[in-house]
Amino acid sequence: MKLLKISLLLAIASLMASACSETQEPAEVELRLIETTDLHAYMLGYDYFQQESTSDYGLAHTAALIHEARAEQPNNFLVDNGDLIQGSALGDWVAGQGAEYVAENMHPIMRALNYLEYDVGNMGNHEFNYGLEFLQATVAGANFPYISANVFSANSPSEAGKVTSGWDNPMYEPYVILSKSMQDQYGNDHEIKVGFIGFLPPQIVRWDQQHLAGKVRVRDMVEAAEYYIPQMQAEGADVIVAIPHSGLRIYDNYPQFAEQASYQLAGVAGIDAILFGHQHQLFPGAEAYDNLPEVDNEAGYVRGVPAVAPGYWGDHLGIIDLRLQNTANGWQVVASNVAVRAVDERKDTELEAMLMAEHEQTVAMLNEPLGEVEALISTLFARIEPSTAVQLINDAQQWFVESLQARGEIRADLPILSAAAPFRNGFQSANDYTIIEAGEFTLGNLVDLYVYPNTLQVVEVTGSQLVEWLEMSALAYQQIDANNPDPQPLFTGYPSFNFDVLSGLEYRFDIAAPARYDSQGELINEEARRVVDVRYQGEPLDLEQRFLVAVNNYRAGGGGGFPGLDGSTIVYSSGEEVRQVIANYAREMTAKNAGVLPLALHRNWELVLPAGAVVEFRGNNSALGVEEAEQIQRLQKHSTDENGYAVYHLRNE
Repeated sequence: MKLLKISLLLAIASLMASACSETQEPAEVELRLIETTDLHAYMLGYDYFQQESTSDYGLAHTAALIHEARAEQPNNFLVDNGDLIQGSALGDWVAGQGAEYVAENMHPIMRALNYLEYDVGNMGNHEFNYGLEFLQATVAGANFPYISANVFSANSPSEAGKVTSGWDNPMYEPYVILSKSMQDQYGNDHEIKVGFIGFLPPQIVRWDQQHLAGKVRVRDMVEAAEYYIPQMQAEGADVIVAIPHSGLRIYDNYPQFAEQASYQLAGVAGIDAILFGHQHQLFPGAEAYDNLPEVDNEAGYVRGVPAVAPGYWGDHLGIIDLRLQNTANGWQVVASNVAVRAVDERKDTELEAMLMAEHEQTVAMLNEPLGEVEALISTLFARIEPSTAVQLINDAQQWFVESLQARGEIRADLPILSAAAPFRNGFQSANDYTIIEAGEFTLGNLVDLYVYPNTLQVVEVTGSQLVEWLEMSALAYQQIDANNPDPQPLFTGYPSFNFDVLSGLEYRFDIAAPARYDSQGELINEEARRVVDVRYQGEPLDLEQRFLVAVNNYRAGGGGGFPGLDGSTIVYSSGEEVRQVIANYAREMTAKNAGVLPLALHRNWELVLPAGAVVEFRGNNSALGVEEAEQIQRLQKHSTDENGYAVYHLRNE
C-alpha cells in the first residue's frame, strides 16, 4: 500500500510538472547596451578653454551614470564609439609625448576605459589624427577589443584609398561576438552571444591623408554590414549590434562611401540595435532628427530598429534595453526601450584621481606664456564681419608658407593666400566662442583659437577655383528676401568650421542671391552667384591666375566637399600642426616687437544685405559680446533666448 501511494504521488507530480511546462511562458532575459561616443579626450569635468571645472561633461561625470546603469541591470555591455583620444588639451598633451611614451606608460585615456571595464571599442575618424604608430600604441593598452568593419591595411599604395573590392587585411577585427551568462525570469542561466560590428567614415583617407595615404583602404559602411552580418549570424550571434561612428541622414539616392549612414544601416537585415554618433547630437531628442521618415525621435527608433546617440564630450550616456525571448528560431528581441541620460554633479572621484597627474601637466602646458596681445582676439561676430581670431590664424599660416618659399621648398613665383575659419562660433553653447582678451597670450589660448590638431598644407589653385571655394563659405547664410520687412533668420545650420575666410582677396557676399552649391559641394544652381566683386590687390580677380593657399589638411584633402579640393591640388604637406605654426609665429613676432604680438585686422570681406532687410541670429550674451556688438554698425541686441544666447538684429535700413 505504501509503495502504491508513493507511485501515485509521483504520477501526480509528473502530471503537474508536465502541465506547468505546457503553460510556462518562454524564457526571457533583459539585456542593456550602454554607449559613450565622441568623448574627444574630455576625461575630467574640466573646461580647458576657461580653465575651470564643469559638471556639464567629462567621462568622470559620465562614469557615475555608467555605475548607476550597471547596478540597475547586471546584464550589460559597455561600448565606446570612437573619437576618443583627440579633442581636448589633455589629448594633445599625451600626443605630444609621442608613441614611445604611450607604449611605455599606457595612454591615460585607455587606462580610464580599462578601469571602467569597457567591453568593446569602435574606431572613429579622429583616432587617426596623430598617425598610425601613435594609434596602435594607444590601442595596444586596451583590455577590450577594438573593431572596425570597413578599414583595411593596403598591400600597396595602388590599393589604398576608397575601394569597392577585397575584404583582406582588416586593420582591426571587423566584429566580435561576446558571450555572457544571463538569468531569465525563472532564475535559469543562459549564455547569450552578442555580436558587435563597427564602422567609421570612409572620409578618413582624405581627412588624414598625410598619415594614411598609400597605407589604408576603406569600404562603404553598408556594403561592409551586408558582407559581415551573415557571418556573424552563422557564428551564432543571438543579437547583433551595429556601432557606426556615423550620423543620421536621409538621401534621395544613397551615395557610396557616405559619411552619414546610420539610417541606411538600419535597413540591413539582422541588425537588432544601433549605437551611433559622430554628429555630436542626441538621439532621441535633437531637433536635427525631427520629421525624418521612419525615424521616431521621441522613442528612439530608426526604421523600426532601436538606436541611440549620446551627444559628445560625455555630456550624456546612451542606453538601449532589449528584452530577449527564447523562441524556436533562437533568441529574438521582443521589446526595447531607448534613453539618453544627462550628466550632473555626480562624478567618479577614483577615475578623476587616476588622471590628475596628466591633467596637471596639461594645464601647465597651456599656461606657457608666448607674449602679449594689445586688443581682443575673438570669433564673437566672425560670420558678420572679419574677425581678429581668423586674421591671426591666416597671418601665421601665410608666414609659414612664405618661409617655405624662402627656403626654395615650394614655387616662389606664385602669390600666397591663406584660408581659415572661426572654429568656435556658438555651435556647442552660448559660450562656445574664442575670446582672448588683451594681455598675456599663452599656449592655452591656442586651444581656444584652434580646436583641432590639423596640419598645415599648401594647395595650388586658380582664381576661378577660389571663387567656387568662397561660394561654399556662402552656404553659412540663408537666402534673404529683399521684399520681406520682417526679421529673417540669417544663418543656416552650415558648420562654422566650413566658413573659410580667404585672406589676401577682397570680396562680398550677396545673400539675396540663391545658393550655388548644396552642403555636399554639388552644383545645384549654375546661374547663381553669391560671391561678388572679388579682387586681388585692388584689381578684379584674374580667373586664370594661379595661387598658393595655406590651408589645413582637412580642407586640402576634401573635407567639407569643396569643389576642386580633393587632395589633387596639394603641392606641400607639412607635419606641423597649425597650432604649432601659430605658436612659432607668435614667438618670433613677439621677439621682434618687444614682447607684443602685432595684429592688423584686414577688412577684406563684407556681408551685403538687401535694402530694408532685417536679419536675426543668435550670439554670445556676455557683457563683452554685447559691447562688441555695439561697435558694429546697424547691429543691436534684441532679446535673450531660452538657451542663454543673445538674439541680435542686423539691419540695412
